[in-house]
Amino acid sequence: MQDLTIVMYHYIGPTADIKYPGIKSLELEGFKRQLDYLQERFTIVNVDQILAYINNKHALPKKACWLTFDDGHKNHYRYVLPELKKRKLQGSFFPPRDAIKNSNVLDVNSIHHILAKCNNLPKLRETLDKLCLEASIKRSELKNFWKKYGVANRFDDEITMYVKRMLQHALSDENRNFIIKKLFQEYVGVSQKELSDEIYMSVLEVCELVKEGMYVGSHGSGHYWLDKITKENQREDIQDSLDFLEEVGAPTTNWVMCYPYGAYNSDTLSLIKSLGAKIGITTKVSKANLDLDNQLLLPRLDTNDFPQ
Repeated sequence: MQDLTIVMYHYIGPTADIKYPGIKSLELEGFKRQLDYLQERFTIVNVDQILAYINNKHALPKKACWLTFDDGHKNHYRYVLPELKKRKLQGSFFPPRDAIKNSNVLDVNSIHHILAKCNNLPKLRETLDKLCLEASIKRSELKNFWKKYGVANRFDDEITMYVKRMLQHALSDENRNFIIKKLFQEYVGVSQKELSDEIYMSVLEVCELVKEGMYVGSHGSGHYWLDKITKENQREDIQDSLDFLEEVGAPTTNWVMCYPYGAYNSDTLSLIKSLGAKIGITTKVSKANLDLDNQLLLPRLDTNDFPQ
């Protein structure tokens, strides 16, 4: 049985460089210590090795480990790339096209920054609910939303989860966009363009990742919950991401799909398979087994599951 430990990273950077201290970021020195830990106990493998096992059963090392970095953060280029190069390791990076090409701040990052600047979560919930009422959402609907989405998980309390899910997908696109804009202006206080330039890589920086031997794969274009949009919208989103991969010189055959939010449905799986995807990675929490798991639905462990 071929086990594969897949580690998922998002925000990484030195404390001195964190403009929004409320963001749950992995401190750079903690990242380096974690790499020490992983290299002592695992063998870090690259995508070609994983594909060679899937395609031809070329053996992977025992205790194989794959490093994955989501969302195209500029700090991945600024800090992660030099550290991986120094250690002669390959990381796999999954930047959403719209964040890189169009300077769009993804909903996920808008929400993170709203929460990071908020020092009173009950007040944030109250403001969110007030904006929902202004958008003609009934109080009874809000009570149902709270019951469904106000549920803590292993990383976030119930109010944080409620805010995230309401602004990620529970509300209509029109209401979500309106409310995120209002909350972003109130709490973050910078323009979306300014924040985008601060937190995302440029196209040239993504090209540099490829030139330096890193793997760059698909994370969609708009960072949608793919299971909550139509099949045709999924097709457009994924195809746009593949066009972007081609533009930056990344592989578009036997490619890797990293599902935003870990979300997918049967349409997603049939689409990416028809478009040549060979591997899909989720946010399901587990060690992967390449002999037993669906290769389009491989689970990952979070950086917080390992010592730092």
